[in-house]
Amino acid sequence: MEDRAWESLELFVRQEARLPAKKPVTPDMSVENDLGQQGDDADIFMQRFFESFGIDRGDYDFHRYFLMEGEGLLYHFLTRHVLRRQHSLKREPLTVRMLHKALLSGKWDSGALHNDCPA
Repeated sequence: MEDRAWESLELFVRQEARLPAKKPVTPDMSVENDLGQQGDDADIFMQRFFESFGIDRGDYDFHRYFLMEGEGLLYHFLTRHVLRRQHSLKREPLTVRMLHKALLSGKWDSGALHNDCPA
């Protein structure tokens, strides 16, 4: 079961992130940095992940892992210094390992996924 789940996930990642056939998909790959999924692309990638595999979204929060489209240094500066609101550009990493764990359990549980996955 676990091998089939990994194969299905690997195929999904290759198609959605448009990875070349020769590039290996590894559990430690970052969805944002290694797969290039950011902003709107990351949102679509994760929506398709949940839909394709029938995963319960549980406590998944896009903003925990990704910046919004256009949420860069200028947005950060304006938010913190002009509007005086809390804002950070730092996000938690989301890895292929976490996608695999969610696929196996059928539900997104951030606490369990972060405890089971090394940083």
